[in-house]
Amino acid sequence: MIYGVCMAEKNWFEIGKKRFGLTEDTAADFVRIGTNLWNRAEPGFGENATHEYLAGLFEGLGFQIEVFEGMPGFIAAVPGAEPEIAVIADMDALPLPGDESGAYIHSCGHHMQTTDIYGAARLLSESSSEPASKALKFLAFIAVPAEEYINLESREELREAGKIKHLSGKQELLSRGIFSRYTKVVSTHAAGFTEPEFISSVLGMGGFEVLRFVFKGKAAHAGAQPHKGINAQNAASLFLQACAFLRESFNESDHIRIHPLLTLPQGISVNIIPETAFVETYVRGANPKAVSDTVEKLKNAAAGSARSIGAEIEIEDIPGYAPFKADPGMHSLLGQVVREMGIPFIEEQYASPSSDMGDVSQALPSIMLGLPGVNGLFHNPGFLVTDEKAAYVLPSVVLARYLEELIKQTR
Repeated sequence: MIYGVCMAEKNWFEIGKKRFGLTEDTAADFVRIGTNLWNRAEPGFGENATHEYLAGLFEGLGFQIEVFEGMPGFIAAVPGAEPEIAVIADMDALPLPGDESGAYIHSCGHHMQTTDIYGAARLLSESSSEPASKALKFLAFIAVPAEEYINLESREELREAGKIKHLSGKQELLSRGIFSRYTKVVSTHAAGFTEPEFISSVLGMGGFEVLRFVFKGKAAHAGAQPHKGINAQNAASLFLQACAFLRESFNESDHIRIHPLLTLPQGISVNIIPETAFVETYVRGANPKAVSDTVEKLKNAAAGSARSIGAEIEIEDIPGYAPFKADPGMHSLLGQVVREMGIPFIEEQYASPSSDMGDVSQALPSIMLGLPGVNGLFHNPGFLVTDEKAAYVLPSVVLARYLEELIKQTR
């Protein structure tokens, strides 16, 4: 639902100028920083250049930096302050599809998050107003690694080396007790709505679990003696059909999503009956019970598909993220602030993607601000920032203004 505004004469840039001393030069600086962060796209738990660059920006504002042991990321706060509210941003990027060099791309807009929390911190720091100065004393700006749930093998290696205990950044910070220092968490994420300028807030997002299936058959000459083999690919393909048929059993209110992917070992020949086949899927849903029920359905379907072909199966169940739930009070206050600034406010009831913000929201009152200025092609090599001012400057102003009001409400 989109909430319009009655006072069109209000302009967010003018509010930024009057309240925080925003200038065109500052806005251009935010765009430059956003571009620099876009060019530093790095994998989860490997965002070292991003960490160094962003930490330097916060140090330039006079913030004290607390780094995380064994992984990139940090907390920036005013020296001597006792923050109550965490303002967080993800740092990691996604692999660039089809690129064999190992390049990454910010195709989920995490470079916007880091730019915008810095932008808000800078606007509050440079403002001479009492609300801004007061707000800074109660805020911690946190750069978090590894939101995307990918590259699990390399993350398992980090876990085995004792550098991390969990496979995502926020789950790791939760286990380290970092979030127990705060009473609320404010996060952001790029959003794909068509309004040229807006701020959105999603009330709920799906959680997920990861399922990995290894179908094991028996190799044989595909032309001369296929009857002597057991085709693992056939068993896996039958399982994909079962997944398709199971979809009608999902309750729509549970927002269940599955998206299985079948792969074969590298170097397999068309002349050999496939001995091994792999299927991996997420099971996404709006509540944990619906997810766990669906997981059991898929496990049973996979086992049955394997048996019908004569294959064996191994199943690995990896916990993913909890469902996200926005705090109603924080959501309501955001809508009030955004409308007062003359910006369209989009209230999104539910979104199917998942985030480790779900785990945080189960522990602390949380909100996720949706950011404008992109073409909406998330997790796609065609993802682009289409309006730099909307992507990097508008959210910085809104976030600074919102944090002022959130501190006032909290204190």
